[in-house]
Amino acid sequence: MRVAFQLDRFEQMGDDRLEVAGRWYGVRGLRFVRPALTVQTNDGERNLLALLEHKPWAAEEGEAWVAAFPWQGESPAPENTELAVAPSVVVTLAEDGNGTTRSDAGRRSAGQRAADAEQRARRLESEVAWLREEREALLADKQRAVELEGELGSATETTEKLTGERDDAVRERDEAAQAAQRAHRSVDEAHAERDQAHAERDQALAARDSAIAEFEQAVRDTSKAVLERDRAQAERDSLVAGREEALDASRRAFAERDAALGRGSGFPAVSAADLARQPHAPEPAPARAAPEARLIAAAALIVLLLLVILFLKVL
Repeated sequence: MRVAFQLDRFEQMGDDRLEVAGRWYGVRGLRFVRPALTVQTNDGERNLLALLEHKPWAAEEGEAWVAAFPWQGESPAPENTELAVAPSVVVTLAEDGNGTTRSDAGRRSAGQRAADAEQRARRLESEVAWLREEREALLADKQRAVELEGELGSATETTEKLTGERDDAVRERDEAAQAAQRAHRSVDEAHAERDQAHAERDQALAARDSAIAEFEQAVRDTSKAVLERDRAQAERDSLVAGREEALDASRRAFAERDAALGRGSGFPAVSAADLARQPHAPEPAPARAAPEARLIAAAALIVLLLLVILFLKVL
């Protein structure tokens, strides 16, 4: 079976490329190289190599196949164009009556075959140049692969190092979180102790205020007792003075009575002045020791309470 190509589409895409799309028949077992397009123009023949966009351009029997070529200018006619995909597979894109194009090998004269051979040689040179470019590109890719492998090893080491640093950071974060929890518990305990201290302080202040109130009441009671004692002492002094006056009057009455009795009985008269000059039983001294002791004790109590108030206010 001869090689045949069914052209489905030949058109200019944008301003910089031509696309050839179709289906291959009779290519089983053939290995396609980089497609080449030969275009006959008014300025001469132009040879184009396919863009790498559709590489590797393998053809399956009857399956859709496409190749793109760089192009500037007006779109050429298919009949002025030849497509070569292998040294022995060159087709003209002009369609036959069945809508397919066939390989022209074996139907030309010797001159035509020589021209075809020369053209194939040019294509082969183009393909060799392309293969060299491919080889250089592959070598560059290999070198790049080696470099990438080294970079991958370095990246792996860096990743392991970063993983270790991340684990350390996670561990430090967990330790910091635990420390923060302990700090929060310590703060809560400190707040509880502070609240308890405030409560105890409030109780102490209440006790101090109660003690001050009791002290002030005691001072008032003491002052009242002192006033009552002073009134009692004044009343006692007044009673003692009245008693002294009554005793004097009684002595004078007894003296006058004795004088009157002496005049009647022949005894010498004794005047009241004489009786007053006579010694008589000493009057009992008023009991002052006990009230003075109570005054001293009250004063000492007041001083002690004042000291207690000053001490509480300092606290």
